[in-house]
Amino acid sequence: MSYIKIILTAGLVVLIVIGTTQILTYVNLQKFSTTPKSIFFKNSSPVQTPPKNMPTQKNNPNPQKPITKKYKHSWGVYTGDTASSLASFQQQINKQPDISASFVGWGDNFPTDVATPLKQSGQTLLIFWEPTNTTLDQIISGSTDPYISQFASDAKNYENSIILVPMPEMNGNWDSWDGTATGNTPAKYIQAYKHIHDLFSGVQNVKFGWAVNNDSVPDTPENAIANYYPGDNYVDYVGVDGFNFGDPWQSYSEIFSKALQQLKIYNKPIYIFSMACAQGPQKAAWITDAISQIQSNPDIVGWVWFNTNKEQNWLINSDPASLQAFQNSLN
Repeated sequence: MSYIKIILTAGLVVLIVIGTTQILTYVNLQKFSTTPKSIFFKNSSPVQTPPKNMPTQKNNPNPQKPITKKYKHSWGVYTGDTASSLASFQQQINKQPDISASFVGWGDNFPTDVATPLKQSGQTLLIFWEPTNTTLDQIISGSTDPYISQFASDAKNYENSIILVPMPEMNGNWDSWDGTATGNTPAKYIQAYKHIHDLFSGVQNVKFGWAVNNDSVPDTPENAIANYYPGDNYVDYVGVDGFNFGDPWQSYSEIFSKALQQLKIYNKPIYIFSMACAQGPQKAAWITDAISQIQSNPDIVGWVWFNTNKEQNWLINSDPASLQAFQNSLN
């Protein structure tokens, strides 16, 4: 039986069959030590000489890499701000979402009634914190610090995972904290967001989300999404809200593609923090397409369905086909 001897020296690997002087092949391995070493192993098959100029990971400028997901996708739902509404939803689809969303007004207490069942089941609480009874100036000045600090203390004592989204959809024109509202600016929004964040220092179970509207309203340079970003040290998740209101009918891509492209520059995990589709004959197909596109997007970490009958009938069971499409998409 023949043997092959490998000699590692001066960055070269030389393979020689013992008993002959024929050099079978060599390759340049620059990462190897230049200290001479010898390794012996049995030669069970002919050694093939690689083609000249074979591309390597180093000299091939476009190596083919498998497409992999960055994140395991989580999904969630807003069903109303009660524990019973979530229980009914879970019974309806016979599945438990990873996340349950709740809207909390400024001055309202930590939503213990909604949160407690989530802690028991290991689900994440997503809070959209809306400063409806205050102003950005008051938050920045510190006049609401006692309330924020108490909320932070209650969140810490909860001891379960929370995603906190203060002042969502700030690039719209329908809420008092929006950057274009009277007396507000994007700079003030950022100051207020940072101030809230700093008062949660040491609350390890709370992650901060930043949720923009898919379109800036008004769509002006001053109201651009980028003007509202608080900074990498203040944001754990970036995200977007978007809805198919049905007039005109819009696909998932038409609603979200532009905003998602803008959010990618922050190199943060992305959430679709709120989405839904109006009732219509194509709603089931819309649901299937939307969830499919989310699941195939490696930058998105999760999504939340806004399951209520409000501006439109956003409910997943607005018709049997839509309910079935939603259930099928989760399988």
